[in-house]
Amino acid sequence: MKAAVYYGPRDIRVESIDIPEVGVNDILLKVNACGICGSDVHSYGTGLYIQKGQIMGHEFSGEVVKVGQNVKDIHVGERGTGFYTKFCGSCYWCRNKQYVLCPNLFKESTGYGLQGAFAEYLLIPNARKNISFYQVPDDMDTFTAATIEPVSVAAHTVAQCQPNKEDKVVIMGAGLIGNAVMQIFKAYEVETLVVTEISELRLDLAKRSGADYVIHALKENVMERVKELVGVGPYHFNEGAMADIVVDAAGAPTAVEQSFEMVRSGGTIAFVGLPEKKAALDITKIVHKTPRIMGCLGGNFAKSIELLKSNRVKTRDLVTHVYSIDYAKEAFETQMKPKDSVKVMIEF
Repeated sequence: MKAAVYYGPRDIRVESIDIPEVGVNDILLKVNACGICGSDVHSYGTGLYIQKGQIMGHEFSGEVVKVGQNVKDIHVGERGTGFYTKFCGSCYWCRNKQYVLCPNLFKESTGYGLQGAFAEYLLIPNARKNISFYQVPDDMDTFTAATIEPVSVAAHTVAQCQPNKEDKVVIMGAGLIGNAVMQIFKAYEVETLVVTEISELRLDLAKRSGADYVIHALKENVMERVKELVGVGPYHFNEGAMADIVVDAAGAPTAVEQSFEMVRSGGTIAFVGLPEKKAALDITKIVHKTPRIMGCLGGNFAKSIELLKSNRVKTRDLVTHVYSIDYAKEAFETQMKPKDSVKVMIEF
């Protein structure tokens, strides 16, 4: 089968490798499409989270073509997606059922340690329906289905924020996850939704997807505009904005720093973006404003499928580019340009 193999920063090569062998507890999927995640971009561009020889890809949709004899509730011909990871089962976090914090998480999971979906076939070991494999609704198109995983992250992020209808929400970054976060907050009917971005394309799509206000982070004074839109938030010895919830889906040091000024005292900051560089933090803002600060790792696949099936979240228009596996390098290079793309897909 063809697969896109990582060799080093900005060096990915399409090669022919063996199709994985299917064990008695495993399933094999023929991959139809796989999106390039922001974490894949970090890996491709800088070598973060990855080793030479890795096949990335965890935002996929496909069709089951082979099922191990012990797997009884997943069948050949089913369309599906999923994510496999092998938790250690014995660490402090596993013993306390905080599996997403297991140090083993990214050592043996789909696209991290194990082969990912930038290949014609994908093995899901020890497959479990509605745990590591989720059936895709019959009427869901291939590209939307391949966004189930990132939307699951967005759904998990919003749930952690515990929004109320009177909340004023600022979302920094309008890639697919940021846009999905915004659409899910809209489904919660929050009072105000503000999106900041550096890309005209992404701002336009955010506005069309339901944002109340959009701010061009390179052309406008972001803090002053946020104050205008959600109110001025005085706090000890200074003043910021009055956002009840701030979600950083940009992963830029500037966004990280701004989040502590945007949030009101006692508000919530959720980090889901992954910065490549460290941000400078003024800890006095944490002391004086006492915000609730959360890192958002993990996803809710069942909720994601429900949101996409009901059209409360729509992602098809966010897929801006599609490449065949033969042009994997070109696909990654396009995803590296946030001003020109939102979600880039590799199609098989």
